[in-house]
Amino acid sequence: MTRATLLLTSLALFACSTGDEPGDSSSNSGVTTATVGTDPSTTDDSTTTTGTSTGPTPTTSDGTTTGDPTSTSTTTTTGSTTDEPTGTTGPICDPGQANCVCDGDACADGLECVDGICVPAVACDGDLGEPDDTEANAQDLGEITDDDDITVMADGVLSGAGDVDWYTYHGLDTFGHVAEPTVKVTSSASVRVCQFIECDQGGAVGTEITCPEGTQTALSGALRPGCCGGATFTVSDFNCSGSSDDIQVYVRLDKPTQDECVEYGLVSHN
Repeated sequence: MTRATLLLTSLALFACSTGDEPGDSSSNSGVTTATVGTDPSTTDDSTTTTGTSTGPTPTTSDGTTTGDPTSTSTTTTTGSTTDEPTGTTGPICDPGQANCVCDGDACADGLECVDGICVPAVACDGDLGEPDDTEANAQDLGEITDDDDITVMADGVLSGAGDVDWYTYHGLDTFGHVAEPTVKVTSSASVRVCQFIECDQGGAVGTEITCPEGTQTALSGALRPGCCGGATFTVSDFNCSGSSDDIQVYVRLDKPTQDECVEYGLVSHN
């Protein structure tokens, strides 16, 4: 073998020893070798969150999910509690009892109905006419004619803002006079005064009233027509369905402007 042949053989052997190896990443041969595997960014499922899980997603050792993460790791709060119900106003308040709503217009003993609430009644000396706080229990002042010189009188006390006093008298229609029921009240504080009229002939339904200026049309609990106003007024325009103007007059005093003992004097004529 010549020197030249020996040199060529040596170079060939050197080239083979430095050739491409399948796993040699430093090869400059220009041939790309594909590696079968998984994208490193997706191989660790345990670091991936779904946005609805409140804890780690269970995985096996190979990174695969063992269950539905949304069904095993999500905690739901319903908002229900075992606390006492809210929105109540406290213990039940029975109508007619102290500081409770009135039972209709009535309250338990020792209480009075003021603006729809039962409050302790004002005790006043001189309020001896009770019970006169209902239309049916009105104090009867007797009978008078329509002669204005003949009057009926009464003195009393309104025991606070919730008290009501009723009076009644019978008025006769006589020849030569005109029936004009009139009331005049003097009191230690302003009160409301009402007159209700019922004709003997025709009853309440047969009685027509035109209230004077400064008063308001009213209807009593017994459906008698009337007028309410200040301390003094006259009902001069009323008509009975029959031929007689004999009437029963009811006078009511209530709503004093002061919640205190209000003394008053009443004078009425027909």
